[in-house]
Amino acid sequence: MTNTLVFVDLPTPDIEATSAFYQELFGWKINGKPWGSFHQVVPGEGLHLGLWTEQEQIPDPAPRPPQPRSGLQPRTYILVDAPPGEYLNKAVILGATALWEQSYWEEFDGHHASFLDPWGNQIVMWWKPAS
Repeated sequence: MTNTLVFVDLPTPDIEATSAFYQELFGWKINGKPWGSFHQVVPGEGLHLGLWTEQEQIPDPAPRPPQPRSGLQPRTYILVDAPPGEYLNKAVILGATALWEQSYWEEFDGHHASFLDPWGNQIVMWWKPAS
């Protein structure tokens, strides 16, 4: 198979806090590769995610100074096992900013909600009830 998405890396200035946030919110396993610099997020089935420190920027061989974020950012969609509103409430308690409450997307016949994590990464949670 060619031109296949492998995984997505999320930048953060505090990799330990970001790891703890996602472990608490989604119950994900986090592997340091190495610990404190780049963390592999293992969300069960499906593709993996990564967390990288803005200071070291692994695997970039020539890291640049972190730049402030502005404007729209890419969205990372997470398939959740319960209504996204439940996860959104927990994310906000953990320090995230709600972007939109759970709503139905008719074209894809599913429900979604979104937040910015405390480090500025946008996450959209997706859920389609069993038929």
